[in-house]
Amino acid sequence: MRRKCGCQHGQGGNMHRCEETGFSTGDFLTAVILKLLSQKPMHGYELYEKLQQVDYYPFKHDPSVIYNILRKLEHHGIIEFKVEEGNGGLRKVYSITENGIKYFNNLLKLIDTLKESFEEFLKS
Repeated sequence: MRRKCGCQHGQGGNMHRCEETGFSTGDFLTAVILKLLSQKPMHGYELYEKLQQVDYYPFKHDPSVIYNILRKLEHHGIIEFKVEEGNGGLRKVYSITENGIKYFNNLLKLIDTLKESFEEFLKS
């Protein structure tokens, strides 16, 4: 379970991301989803299929995990969706919002900081 930190910057309906809370595979999955959606809008299953193909994300998940993250990101205004006609009926096509781009950029900064720390750890 994620630890809570005492900072105030996660208020106002925005997703909370703070160095004090640590970084999990769920955070990494969120970053990968946002990276894929920043490249082009996708429906949930297309996103799931793309996730299985990327070399930089080694973890496998049930599609329900992806859909739960999409719901959470949509709730916080980080992504949005349009309902479009697809093969077999209507489906939600997700895209990243301006707030989502800001959130993604903050995640990238955090990942870069962690990468530097891991490199220092491996050198020691």
